[in-house]
Amino acid sequence: MKKVRVGMVGVGFIAKIHMAAFRENYPHVEVVGVCASRRENAERFAAEYGVPLVFDNFEQLCKSDQVDVVDICTPTNLHEVVIFCACENRKHVICEKPLLGYYGEDRPELERVGVEVPKTEMYQKVLNKITALEKKIRDSGIKFMYAENWVYAPAIEKMKKMIKVSNGVVFELRAECSHSGSQASYSRRWRTSGGGSLMRLGSHPIGAAIHMKHFEGLTRYGKPLKPVAVTAQIASLTKMEVLKDRPCFVATGWEDVEDWSVAIIDFEDGSKATVFSTDLSLGGVKNKMEIYMSNGVVVANMTPNDSMIAFAPVDGTWRDEYICEKLETKAGYSFPSADEFWTRGYPQEMKDFALALLEDRDPVSDFDLAKQTVQVIYAAYVSAELQKKVEID
Repeated sequence: MKKVRVGMVGVGFIAKIHMAAFRENYPHVEVVGVCASRRENAERFAAEYGVPLVFDNFEQLCKSDQVDVVDICTPTNLHEVVIFCACENRKHVICEKPLLGYYGEDRPELERVGVEVPKTEMYQKVLNKITALEKKIRDSGIKFMYAENWVYAPAIEKMKKMIKVSNGVVFELRAECSHSGSQASYSRRWRTSGGGSLMRLGSHPIGAAIHMKHFEGLTRYGKPLKPVAVTAQIASLTKMEVLKDRPCFVATGWEDVEDWSVAIIDFEDGSKATVFSTDLSLGGVKNKMEIYMSNGVVVANMTPNDSMIAFAPVDGTWRDEYICEKLETKAGYSFPSADEFWTRGYPQEMKDFALALLEDRDPVSDFDLAKQTVQVIYAAYVSAELQKKVEID
């Protein structure tokens, strides 16, 4: 393989970020085809980005001999079926976070899946899905690349180097991914999203915390330090009675998914990670990780950070110039990101994936990270439901 030929499934917000990242890694990577649930959307995307092939569906894309790797940029409830199809056709996979979830596929009579199905039942069915998917990937011989961009963020990479050279013991990690709420319609219901803020946003900091302890374990002991238990709470705070008839500037209308969550993860060496993920945070997306060590403290402010500061007396001053993700207004003080997607690791992520294929090696972010992240998330849902600590198998 001299060049990685990518077929993209989905043309929404994350697909545009992936496309920009692929372009930064040309000529190692070329997007050769695209498909979407509506062909006209795929055609529009292909025309905008100069993609030569438009497929009718993901089955057709996966069968194409012009595609080496399938990049899955769909809502999470479609990940599993596309991965299976890619495996059937011996195509490598790039899969956006999170890996998969429970959507009530086996309980079509339930209208509000997240409320009616016990989280313990969800958790077991998710574990069964992971087992089946892992076997399919292994038997097909394809490479699975988990698109967790936090792992590749320059600040996280620097944090790992500082852990290594200091030889400090990590007592605690604190991490957060929060903003003022997704506008995507699929995010409102468990049946299409597989969870709320813990699932959609928490997958970033949870995945990064698992990766950091994995790295620390390999550095110190020659084997990863794994999560062993989780304690969590979730809530739907935009449904508070006091909010009735009051202005609210965060997203509302969540049906059966949470908009607030906190999870405390126990690792096998006794250390802890505390993760916040909410849809209640105004002022742009927060991507942050802190580590507290026996001999130091390191804080990674991925977004926002103060490398740039801007002020505008009115909202229209900066017109349509991009400032940062999920910013409600451009008036007042803001923190423009000179290159937000580089700061968050997207081009570096796609470079690693391309080189993993070209050099026939494992990617940094792999199936194990995807699997453990989902296990922690659904164990956290069980913990919140039972109001007790849950051990992770």
